[in-house]
Amino acid sequence: MDADLRGLFLESMSRVASAVTVVTTDGDAGRFGVTVSSMTSVSADTSRPSLLVSIHHLSPAGEAIRKNKRFCANVLSGNQSFVSDLFSGRLKHLADDRFAAIGWHSSETGSPIIDGAIVSLDCELKTALLWGTHFILIGEVERIELSRQRSPLVYANRGYRRAIPIAPDDDQPHSPDSQLRVGFFITLGPEFVPPLVAEFAGQTPGVDIRLLEADHDDLMEQMRAGKIEAAVTFGSVDEPELESELLCAPAPHVLLSADHPLAGKSSLRLADVADLPMILLDYPSVRGAIAVLFKRNGLNPVVRLQSPSFAMVRGLVAQGLGYSIVPQKPQNRTGPDGREIRAVPLDEEFPEGAVIAVTQKVDDQSRLARSFIEKCRTSFKRA
Repeated sequence: MDADLRGLFLESMSRVASAVTVVTTDGDAGRFGVTVSSMTSVSADTSRPSLLVSIHHLSPAGEAIRKNKRFCANVLSGNQSFVSDLFSGRLKHLADDRFAAIGWHSSETGSPIIDGAIVSLDCELKTALLWGTHFILIGEVERIELSRQRSPLVYANRGYRRAIPIAPDDDQPHSPDSQLRVGFFITLGPEFVPPLVAEFAGQTPGVDIRLLEADHDDLMEQMRAGKIEAAVTFGSVDEPELESELLCAPAPHVLLSADHPLAGKSSLRLADVADLPMILLDYPSVRGAIAVLFKRNGLNPVVRLQSPSFAMVRGLVAQGLGYSIVPQKPQNRTGPDGREIRAVPLDEEFPEGAVIAVTQKVDDQSRLARSFIEKCRTSFKRA
């Protein structure tokens, strides 16, 4: 096999988001379970619905499924990463009896059903096909158990994720004359939105404002889909159907604890902090810009901790656990516990660090969207 093609394929698949499933079985061949990310429906329109899972040919669970002729696909909920790690073999100290470490019960057929899974599909094995290193197991669904959990555990980019809504509820009727749907980059939201929305609502009585906080790429996707009418975000836009304007030029800052030796500096260069532990604001656009910044300077960051929560990043910095880099000076310069942080200007050109307003083309803009963008202009000028 072409090694380069294999490596590129593995990298490609790492970017594909998949629900995390633990496939279990019980019977004469024993009770086993294994974590998989390759579970999908085959057909709902046969005598019984069918699905398939893919399991490595050396997996003891796969061998037991083929002998027991049964399996149950348990789709994990967003708070069950422990269960995934348990049945993927990462928790070696619990390997002797994994089922003893979790809550579970038997279905009417004897298949183990994991408590808290969003859905468990109890199947009779119909086909086992060996393809390369994996068995493709096709089962017919006999019983389905649904829980009150609805949000699945997702695996993408070599890490766990949760599935969360990223757009306003489509079931709600939209009136462009009285309702405004607007999005903000996740870190800009808490910093600028409350006073901006309060002032706009005060000047526009009766307006119904729907807010969305998301990363830049998600905001642009919602703009293209027409689910939001305006967005305030970092970066740039190259979309023929959208317009953008600069609200605030890039102003990157280094966040430090108040007692950090560098906290009193008037400005810093990247080389001043590159060897120190970093707290990474883990959003794709910020992460990508910081990677470009370090590469441009021939440096490598020492990432100690990372979080998609700006409040968490501020809190970790305030505790002295490391520094962080943000594209704009934050208005809130304390951690959640009230500890102070210092924001020192970073004397570097920050990629995609400008704050921009994005709207539909002028002819497609609603009156409320135009008014809101005008309010953004004046608000950012004051800031």
